[in-house]
Amino acid sequence: MNSLDVASETTAVALFEQHAAHRPDAVALEFGAEQVSYGELDAWASLIARGLTGAGAGAPAVVGIMAHPGPEMVAATIAVLKTGAAYVPLDPCYPRERLAFLVADSGITSILVQADLPDGAAGLSVPVTAVPDRSAADGAAQPPLRGTAGPDDLAYVIYTSGTTGNPKGVEVTHGNLANTLDVIREHSGYGPQDVGLLKYSFSFDSSVIEIFAPLTSGARLVIAAADERKDPFRLAELIGTHRVTQLDSVPLLLAQILEAPGAAQALASLRVVVSGGDVLRPEMVKRFFELLPDTALQNHYGPTETTNDSTIWYVDPAAADESVPIGFPVRNTFVYLLDEQRDPVPQGTVGEIYIGGAGIARGYRNQPHLTAERFLPDPFTAGSPRMYRTGDLGRLRADGAIEFQGRADRQLSMRGFRVEPEEIEAALMKDPTVALAAVTAGASSADQRLVAYVTAEDAERAPDPTALRAHMAELLPAHLVPTHYVVLDELPLNANGKVDHRALPEPGGERPELRTAYVAASTETQRRVVTVWQDVLNIEPIGVDDNFFELGGHSILAIKVVGRLRAAYGEQLPMSAIFENPTPGRLAKAIEERGTAAPRATDDTLRHVLHADAESTLDPVVTTGADLARMRAPEHILLTGAGDFIGGHLLAELLRRTSATVTCLIGEADERRAKARLAATLHTCGIRLSRPQDVSVLAGDLRLPRFGLGERQWEELAHRVDVVFHHGATENLAQPYTALRAANVSATREAIRFAALGKVKALHFTSTVSVMPWKAGPAEHIWPETPVQNPDGLDYGFAQSKWVAEQLVAGAQKAGLPATVLRIGRVVGSAASGRWPEDDLARMLVVGGAQLGAVPRRAVAEPWLTAEFAVSALCSIALGDDVFGRVFHVVDGTVVNSDLMAGWIRDCGFDVEVLPPGEWLAKLAGQPENAAFALLGVLDEDSESASGRDRRPDNPFARDNTRAVLGRPEPGWTMTGELVRRLLDSAVLSGELPQPAPTR
Repeated sequence: MNSLDVASETTAVALFEQHAAHRPDAVALEFGAEQVSYGELDAWASLIARGLTGAGAGAPAVVGIMAHPGPEMVAATIAVLKTGAAYVPLDPCYPRERLAFLVADSGITSILVQADLPDGAAGLSVPVTAVPDRSAADGAAQPPLRGTAGPDDLAYVIYTSGTTGNPKGVEVTHGNLANTLDVIREHSGYGPQDVGLLKYSFSFDSSVIEIFAPLTSGARLVIAAADERKDPFRLAELIGTHRVTQLDSVPLLLAQILEAPGAAQALASLRVVVSGGDVLRPEMVKRFFELLPDTALQNHYGPTETTNDSTIWYVDPAAADESVPIGFPVRNTFVYLLDEQRDPVPQGTVGEIYIGGAGIARGYRNQPHLTAERFLPDPFTAGSPRMYRTGDLGRLRADGAIEFQGRADRQLSMRGFRVEPEEIEAALMKDPTVALAAVTAGASSADQRLVAYVTAEDAERAPDPTALRAHMAELLPAHLVPTHYVVLDELPLNANGKVDHRALPEPGGERPELRTAYVAASTETQRRVVTVWQDVLNIEPIGVDDNFFELGGHSILAIKVVGRLRAAYGEQLPMSAIFENPTPGRLAKAIEERGTAAPRATDDTLRHVLHADAESTLDPVVTTGADLARMRAPEHILLTGAGDFIGGHLLAELLRRTSATVTCLIGEADERRAKARLAATLHTCGIRLSRPQDVSVLAGDLRLPRFGLGERQWEELAHRVDVVFHHGATENLAQPYTALRAANVSATREAIRFAALGKVKALHFTSTVSVMPWKAGPAEHIWPETPVQNPDGLDYGFAQSKWVAEQLVAGAQKAGLPATVLRIGRVVGSAASGRWPEDDLARMLVVGGAQLGAVPRRAVAEPWLTAEFAVSALCSIALGDDVFGRVFHVVDGTVVNSDLMAGWIRDCGFDVEVLPPGEWLAKLAGQPENAAFALLGVLDEDSESASGRDRRPDNPFARDNTRAVLGRPEPGWTMTGELVRRLLDSAVLSGELPQPAPTR
C-alpha cells in the first residue's frame, strides 16, 4: 500500500520571507523598467497586511484582490497571506454580475483594490481598501510582518467553470500550495539564478505557481503587462529582454510564442519550459526542439482541485513524433485509474483518473454536496484522507507512464481554461428569445472555438446571434463567451431523450446572419485583409464592415491574422490593431496609414495651408519682472514626449542636471497606462533615473485642447511649472501634413499658450534639422541658426509640420515669450547602452542593409549623433545664459553617407554593396520580412537619386549659437562604427540577423 509522508511545515509566505531576510537587496520583481527588491516587497506587503489586520483580516476571513498585472497585485497577494486570511482574485475586466456572485459566494469580508481602479469594486457591498503605493513603505520603522498561517489554513479560493450554471470556488490550503511548490523546485531546479515570467490571468490557478515558484526560490519574477499577456510576439520580446529562464505556458500560447520573429534567439535564455492545461501534441514538440534543442520541456498535468501539478513527463527530443503522456505521479501524489465501481483497471485499459495525496484541495466553497461527490475517501493510500475524481480518462502504459484519453463528461479545455458547457448553456437560456441551448467545442482543436446551438422560445422571434453575443459578454468572462451561434428548429436527441451532441451540425463556412449589411472589399488592402480573415475564420464571404469577433474570432485567431498581415506587409502591427480595428475596412485603413507614402509635392493649396497654420495668434507677453534666474534653475519642469527614445534620455538628463520635479505628459488614456508606457520606454532604452521619486506622470493627448487635461488641472499645473520642454510629437515619415497637424502643430500652439498662462514660463521646443531643405540645396551652403522663411523644398508631412511649429514659436519669441528652438540631427543610439530607437530610419537602413546585403546610395550624408550628446546639449542650452529668442543646431559635426555606413556593416562581417536607389528598392520589395521593408513607402528613387550624390560628407549646419553655450572643451562624442557594431551584435542576438562571417 502507498503512504503519504509530508514533512514540511513551511508555507510559501514563510519561504519568501526567508529570502527577503537573507537577500533583501536582490531583485524580486521587474515590471517594465520598475524593479522591486525582496526587502522592499516584504516591507510593502507588511504595510498592507498591517492595514488589513487592523481592519479585522485574518484566518478564516477571505479577502478579495482586484488589480491589474503588476507589482501591486503581487504585494497585495503576499499581504493577504501574511495576515492568515485567504484571497480571492477579482478580475476588474469581469462582468459586474459575475463579480457580485464571486463576492457573495466566497463570503469576502473586504476587497483590496489597486489605487487607480477606484470604481472597480463599486456596488459590490463590501468594504474597499486601496493598495498603498510602494513609497509609503520606504523607510518604515517597523520590522516586516511575519506570516502566521499553518499548513491547514486556507490560502486562496480560485473559481472555475461549474456544471450548475455558476462557477465553483476551489479552496486550496497553505499545505497544498507548499507541496506543489516543493515539486516545482524539485523538477525545475528553481534557484536564485533563475528568472520567471508572470503572464497568466490572476484568476487562473497557474498564476499562483508563476508568482510563488520564483519568489520562494530567491529568483527574479518578471511581470507581463495586461497588453503583453495575450500577445505572443511581445511575450517573446519580454523573454529575450529579461533573459527569462523558466516559462510555464498552455500549448496553444507556447506554439504562438515559438512562431514569433527571431524566436530561437529571443527564447535562448530559457532553461526549463513547462507545458500544461491542455494536450501537448507531437507537431508542437518537434517545433520546440527545432528552435530550442538545449531547453528542457516538461508536460505537467493536474486540475485546480489537486493544486495543479500531479504528474510530470520529461519530453524526449528523440521521441518528438510520439504522443506525449502526462507522465508519472509526483512526490506525495497518488494517481489511480478506476472503473465505474472504483476498482483499479488493468494496465492498458482506460479508466477514470482519481488523484490522492498532499495536493488535494479542501473542497468547493459553500458546496458540501458537490464536494462530497467529487472529493472521496482514499482507500488506497495510508495518510491520504481523500482522493479527487477528475472526470479525465487515462491509460497506464507498459513503462508506468499515464496517457491522457479525454474526458468522461462534457468538460472542455479551451485555451488553458476549464470550461463546463452547462454554465454557458444556463447563461444562454437567460435570454428571453432562447428556449433550449447546447454548447460544444468546434471540430478544430487548433481554432479552440466554442459553438452555441439554440432554439427559439417564440417561433415569431428567432434569437439574434449578435444580440446573444452581447448578452453573454454581460454575464460571462471572455473565455466562456461562444464564438459561433447556430439557430436550430430543434436540438437533436438520442434514444434516452437527451441532447445528442455528436449530431449537432458543425457551423458552416457561410457568412452568418449579422445586423451589418454585407459590403464587398473595394481596395487592394481591403481585399488582402478580407482574404486573410476568410482563410483564418473559414467563412465566406466577409464584408468590409463585418466585425471579426461577431464572426467567431477570438484572441488565438487574432494572433494568426496579425501574423499573416505582418508577413504580407512587412509591418510590425501590434496585436492591439485588430482589437482596435475589428472590421476589414478599419484594419485596412490602419495598415494604409502606417505604410502608405504621402504625396511629395508641396502644391499651392498645401503651401497656403502651411502659411495659414503658421500665423501666431498669441497675445503679447509681458516679461517685465519675469524671473529668468528661476527659469535657469527651475523647481518644476513639464516635459512632453518622455515616452520616446530621446524623451526618455532627456528626462534622465534633466533629473541629473537639475534639482527640479519633472512632470511627464504621456499620450495614454489613463495614468496607469501612462506610467506603464514611460516605464517600458526607460526599460527598453536601458535608462535608470537618478531621482525617480521626483517624477510625476500625467495621461494626456497632445492633439486635444489643454493636452486633454481638465481646465482646473491645466491651470494648477501652469501655476507650478517654471520651464516647459515641448519634445512630444508624432514622427511618421509616411503620413501627410494633415494627419500630423493636430499632434505637431496644434500641440505646439497649446504649449505656447501654457507657457504664457499665469506666470511666464520658459519654453524649449525640440525641432529637427529637416525643417531646412538642405538635401536639395547647394553642397557648399551652410544653413544658419535662424528661422526658415518658407516651406519650399520640404516634401514630406513631418518636416512640414515642424516648420509650421517653428513659425509659431518664432512668433511667440517676438511677442516676448522666453523660448528657444532646438533643431536636432538624427539621434541613432546611446553610447552608454548601445541601444537604438526601434523604428528609426537609420536603424532600418543598417539592419535591413545587413539582411539584404545592400544599402541604397543616398543623395546626401546625414548628421548622426548619440542620445548622450543630444540631451546634454539640450540641457546646457536650456540652462544657459542669453539663449532665449534663438535657434540652436544640436549636431556634433558627424555626418554619415552610404559608403561610410556600408563600410561599418562590412567591418562587422556582413557582405554589403551600395546600390542605386531604384535597384535597392526593387530588391527590398521581395523581402517583406526585412527590417527596412517599411521604407518602401518612404524612400523613392527620384528623391534618393538627386544630383547631390557626390557631395562631400561635410557638416552643412552652422553651430555658432550652440558653440557659444557649450564652449569647445571637446568636440562631443563623434559617431564611429562602434555603435553600428553594437547594433548589429544585438540584431544577431535577437534573431534579426544570422551569425556573421568571421572578420579578419
